[in-house]
Amino acid sequence: MEEKYFDYEGYIQRRLKEIDDLDERRYAKELLLEGLKGVFAWAEAKYGNLERRIQEEIDLPWERFAVCTTIVERKNYDPINSFWHPVCEGDLEKKENSWMEAIYLAADERSCREFLEKGCGSGAVEGITESGVRVRFRVKRAARYEEGMRKLHALFSGSGIPWQTVHMGHLERFFDLVPEDGEEAIMGEEVRILWGKWETGVKQGLIPLWNIECIEAEPQEYRYPCLDEVLYEHVYYLKDDGDGYLAETGGDILSVRYGKNEMVVKTRTEEQKIISLYRLHQGNRGDSYGYSHPVLSNGKEEHLAARYLRRTGNFIQTPLELHRRVEELSGDYPIRLAGYEIRAAGDSPKDWDEMEEILEGDMDAYYGSQVFPRDKRSLLLFRFETNNIKDYLYESQIRYILSQLQREFLEYRCLGLAPHHGG
Repeated sequence: MEEKYFDYEGYIQRRLKEIDDLDERRYAKELLLEGLKGVFAWAEAKYGNLERRIQEEIDLPWERFAVCTTIVERKNYDPINSFWHPVCEGDLEKKENSWMEAIYLAADERSCREFLEKGCGSGAVEGITESGVRVRFRVKRAARYEEGMRKLHALFSGSGIPWQTVHMGHLERFFDLVPEDGEEAIMGEEVRILWGKWETGVKQGLIPLWNIECIEAEPQEYRYPCLDEVLYEHVYYLKDDGDGYLAETGGDILSVRYGKNEMVVKTRTEEQKIISLYRLHQGNRGDSYGYSHPVLSNGKEEHLAARYLRRTGNFIQTPLELHRRVEELSGDYPIRLAGYEIRAAGDSPKDWDEMEEILEGDMDAYYGSQVFPRDKRSLLLFRFETNNIKDYLYESQIRYILSQLQREFLEYRCLGLAPHHGG
């Protein structure tokens, strides 16, 4: 730091005063100050350009890579809406039978768990075919959406972008029905499903959307070799529209580097190749008919303090910062932190207030095993104020907050308590 900000002009002025001969001092001043001034200015400019390039590569603004999800009826899907795209393209095709399509359960966390447990246990969901035959269905979460999230996580890792928990509130509520006797027994027949107490919460014909678009891109200028190895860099120009871009790496793609309005892909091959880029749309979400369901996002409310903490890599260290962090992650839900405490690992949640819902930050569980398979960590217990919210997604919002906090407090197992209002 001293070398970078060294005051060479002041230093030369002080040393010139040590020369007693005025003619020699005048000659030295012209040589050192006027002659070398341009050299020093050129060196400072080059150093500044190098510093800015490094910062652009390692300090990408997070807001370019926020992931949003929502749901829409298939008949209302708008293909010309450039912001929203299907999580799975296959969802746009209507299945031959309604029971073959994923159903969406608009219910709170407790009801979703009960529905999944019932469908997986002895009390499987029943249906009646057109011919009057009773059929039993097992219930399981739609695995294709979890697979899509694992692929997204791999894209972030391969492109060198820090991963942030994606809000899974909508995707976790899609379920598939699997007939116990095999699909062949009822293929071609409509089935009336007996949903029981979940009748009002089950929605059919819905598909999930997110703000990620897959596009094909090819380099737009001739490749040039790297200096360190026999490697080649290919440049892909990007639109400067505030959107984030992820590259599908693997094969001969070794690494990805971002510059201003461009992506540089390093490979071992000379030939230009088309790669798949995933564009994360930000900003205007468009105005399409039927797009009225809640939007869940892992975007953060921007504060000066939040920007500074993310830039320096500091963790939360004070109660005030913890309250601010919860507000930053609460999104459109007025969720506030009422308090927190640390409990021993052996403290069973069964002993706590039954009127409160016990929630866990587990929205990242789909992409790998637990870091602590025999979890003996102390419990970091958060209590939340929800202003008596009746929305069935508010507990999912708390789980999302806990999932983000869990990434920052790995030494604890993060749990949350919130009043249970039913769903």
